[in-house]
Amino acid sequence: MFFNNPNKKGTLGEIAVCKDLIQQGYDLFFEFGNHSKVDLVAIDEDYNVYKIQIKAVNTIDDSVSVYSIKTCLNPKYNSIYTIYQVDVFALYIIDKDLVFYISAKEILENGKCSKFRLSASKNGQKKNVRYVKDYLDFKRALRDYMPHAQTVAAVGDDIVQTTTL
Repeated sequence: MFFNNPNKKGTLGEIAVCKDLIQQGYDLFFEFGNHSKVDLVAIDEDYNVYKIQIKAVNTIDDSVSVYSIKTCLNPKYNSIYTIYQVDVFALYIIDKDLVFYISAKEILENGKCSKFRLSASKNGQKKNVRYVKDYLDFKRALRDYMPHAQTVAAVGDDIVQTTTL
């Protein structure tokens, strides 16, 4: 299925990700408007908060590409995501009706584009190949998640170790 309107494509991705996360027991909150780099906020049973960026993609040659750039209809507003803005990228593969999750840390370490395969590569390559099936669990994407405890005002301050009895 192909969408000419990127807003419809994005909405479809948001619906699929929301359905998946609600079934996993998360409470969800939406961005009002379309101006931030966070599409969705999920809260777990312990009230931990996760910022999620949703991408809707189609497969090409049985793989999908994820870009670490926020693209807008007007290119002058394009920007690169940072680890402080997004915790997890949620991807909806439109033509396979499948949702998978990648930590923002993993996506941002790979540069502008990361590729994930749905099946084995035709040339038999196995090294450095990432498969979608390994990223289906939202909690797996959170394994790299670490709340950003250092505030902007504390950047550059000396780190002091404290102990409490």
